[in-house]
Amino acid sequence: PATTRKSTTARKPATTRTTANRSTTSRSTSRTTAGKTSPSRSTARRSRTTAVNETRQAAQANQRAAKTTAKRTGSIAERAALTYIGATLEARDRVVGTVTDLVDRYGNRTKAQRELVKFERRGTKARTQIERELRNRRRDAERLVRRNTKKIERDADRRPNVVTQRIDAVSTRVEDVVQIGVATGGRVVAKARETVLA
Repeated sequence: PATTRKSTTARKPATTRTTANRSTTSRSTSRTTAGKTSPSRSTARRSRTTAVNETRQAAQANQRAAKTTAKRTGSIAERAALTYIGATLEARDRVVGTVTDLVDRYGNRTKAQRELVKFERRGTKARTQIERELRNRRRDAERLVRRNTKKIERDADRRPNVVTQRIDAVSTRVEDVVQIGVATGGRVVAKARETVLA
């Protein structure tokens, strides 16, 4: 944007006007005052120039940023559109390829029958494989059950039967007690005879 330039001629300060009416001694004072104001004019000029330059540079930077943003936005929109078009074309190519493949495979009756026979063979093969695997698993399970059953029976036969052992011990004690009782009874009877006969 263009900037308007202000006039650089400044008004004389109020001190200068009042000193013109005074004597010559005051003229020399006004000259020194005027001499002192010149550097401030150049400083003001420099400040204005710097401000104008900075404003111009800021405007140019804003303009560049706007152009860059516009380019990026356009690039993003273009990429999105191209991506959509590419995906659509890829999908179309796949559909065309699938249809072409189906026509090649099942184009006439003999080709279709050939494919059906191929599918049937494949299905039969898969069924046979599954049946074989199931038979093997069943056989392995039966073997495991038989092996574990035999092992349990063997362990049961090897372990002493606690109840049978206790019954045997009790019957042995009873027999001992009965034998002692019979022997004692025999002695008592023998002594009683002796006493009766004597």
